[in-house]
Amino acid sequence: MKHVIFATALFPLATPLWADDIRLNAPVTAATLYSEGATLTRAVPYSAPAGTHELLITNLPESLDPMSVRVALDGAKLGAVTVRHERTLPNVQEDSPELTAAKDNLDQAQADLRAAEDARADVLMKADAGKARLAYLSTLKGPSDTAATPETISATLSLIGQETLAARQDIAAAEREARAATKNLEDLLEAYAEAHQTVDALTPSESENAMLAISISAEGASEGTLTLTHLTQFARWVPAYDVHLNNVETPQLNIERGAFVSQFTDEDWTDVAITLSTSRPDEQSEPSGLSPWRRHIEEERPVLPKSAGRLAELSMQAAPMAETAVLEDAAGYAATHSFGDGINATYIYPTPVSVSSTSDALHLALGTLDLTPETYALANPMRDETAFLMAEVTNDAGELILPSYEANFFLNGTYIGQQNMPLIAEGDSVDFSFGPINGLRLSDKITNKVTGDKGVLTTRNEQTETRVLTAENLTGRTWDLRLLGRVPFSEQEDLVITHQAAPAPTETNYEDQRGILMWERSLDAGASIEVELSHKIQWPSEMILR
Repeated sequence: MKHVIFATALFPLATPLWADDIRLNAPVTAATLYSEGATLTRAVPYSAPAGTHELLITNLPESLDPMSVRVALDGAKLGAVTVRHERTLPNVQEDSPELTAAKDNLDQAQADLRAAEDARADVLMKADAGKARLAYLSTLKGPSDTAATPETISATLSLIGQETLAARQDIAAAEREARAATKNLEDLLEAYAEAHQTVDALTPSESENAMLAISISAEGASEGTLTLTHLTQFARWVPAYDVHLNNVETPQLNIERGAFVSQFTDEDWTDVAITLSTSRPDEQSEPSGLSPWRRHIEEERPVLPKSAGRLAELSMQAAPMAETAVLEDAAGYAATHSFGDGINATYIYPTPVSVSSTSDALHLALGTLDLTPETYALANPMRDETAFLMAEVTNDAGELILPSYEANFFLNGTYIGQQNMPLIAEGDSVDFSFGPINGLRLSDKITNKVTGDKGVLTTRNEQTETRVLTAENLTGRTWDLRLLGRVPFSEQEDLVITHQAAPAPTETNYEDQRGILMWERSLDAGASIEVELSHKIQWPSEMILR
């Protein structure tokens, strides 16, 4: 690390303080990323003579939050810490060896390009000189002296012809050279553009900078490590998965884990130790309050006249209570992980990585989980025309599988589509879908539907309906089939509903959903299954069925 001592004459505010300042460059050495934001660590060695000095760190982003800055120091006594956003020293960074080589290559490409341009200009000048000679020769005429002999005339015309031919040959040769020079120039222009692009790619991001002034003191010469931590809002990570189902005799399901890391701090990260955290500091961090619940009664409000309109009626109705949305923690995986506090997990990537500001979306491959699924075909004839291949899997990998919006699904190596990955705790089961089974055809037919009045002394409304759900196997193989159907249900005493199902369903409240029925069968190739559902609904005549 190169330390620079600044002379007082360099600055308008010339005081003895500037003579004791030591300028340091403190790049990011470690980053703990959250779903939004990150904690950045900068560890830099320093050395200072005896006495009191200011360590100046100038390569900090302009967005540095002073409230989040924390400084630790060994080797000397730590004094005041000042964050400065105005009147900062320039952020001077030494070029990396790769950037130095790229700039040298760019300079050479530029020199080659200029030499080629000069050579082409020389060739074009030869062509111009030949054209000038040719233009002059075209103005010459034979001897006008009437005493000129035939020999003189012949000699003159021969000379003009020879010179004209020589001029044309020089022009043709120059134009051939010019074409070759133009082709060479095009190649050099392409090489120059590539060299310029390489320099741009290797040049660190430049932006307005903040500065940190750290006061230290020691009785003798000191050296040690300065550690700076601070927060940034301009970084994040999201988990990403590739879910592969090999639907063979013994199905296998593999979850390839990964994470996308990106940052927008206006400085490039080079060889940074990455830790991924499931903590979400950008969301609710304390429990909600609960207000007292006061109930009261009042006189019934009169019915509004029809002229008031439907909107007025709706405004008088009590708004339904919205269910509270439960937001799952978005997170991902790394080579090693822990739940140190029993709540949030951290995943440490095993090797340092580099992430350029704004331009990079870094994907980290984080290993594969191998699980054994149970596959089946899920048929919903009331909504779909085909059944879908499903894989039921239990998380027995010994760790959490965290949610993501970046889960790609593959069946036997073929891309199926993108789905959400739910949070799957250890021991939990989940069903993944791997696309339609086109040979398992479904149909839903209503064979009877009647709505009318019934009764003699009292009148009640009645509605009956019968429908047939069918699944036909045209795939040439046997499938474990789960077929879904639905019947209405009531929570009101005056709304009476009865229903029948043939054959009887395997489950009557599938996945704890009232009125959802499920039949589980093994469906051989060429076979089909039919389910008949019927129901009757009765309600008072003055009421409306919804």
